[in-house]
Amino acid sequence: MTFKKLRITGPGAAPYQLGQPMHVYDANVLLGTLDPVPVSNGGTEIHIEHFQPTRVVRDEQRHVGRLVFLEICAFVSEHFHQVQAISFAFTRDVSILGGGVQQAAARIETMDRIGAINVQIRPKADALPGQFVVTGVWAYSESSMAALRVVLEEQRALYRDRPMAIGVADKPGVRAALRRLISRRSG
Repeated sequence: MTFKKLRITGPGAAPYQLGQPMHVYDANVLLGTLDPVPVSNGGTEIHIEHFQPTRVVRDEQRHVGRLVFLEICAFVSEHFHQVQAISFAFTRDVSILGGGVQQAAARIETMDRIGAINVQIRPKADALPGQFVVTGVWAYSESSMAALRVVLEEQRALYRDRPMAIGVADKPGVRAALRRLISRRSG
């Protein structure tokens, strides 16, 4: 099976409904949850902030959160036409992106590429100096949707090369390399 996109459900793998917590999967591997996902402005806006990654994501050597956010934007715009804006606040420390300044810069660059508006960076309250919160709004329009599709496909392609559902021992060549290493030590 070839990876196409992440799967988003409500609690208990039920179809997602606005206002519920979101559960994000790669096939049957839970990557994390968003709880809560507030709905405002008469159901035309949702807010993304509290992504709780599973250990699989926390142990990953890639930044999967970017793909998760992009998949959520695409999912919501495809399934909930009344939602016209997705506000966000990225607060989670992702050390593989570098220090706080590098993390904020990477987030801002991605949000600019997908057409997010009012993107702001501010110091993170009650945190060590150098930690930042990136906020803004991704508003649905033809141009922002086109930009989202481009960046999302780039991220899917990166992820497709090595989905998280595949462990290190399942990668091509790893078993053979382990066998050679073991045979050298036992010989």
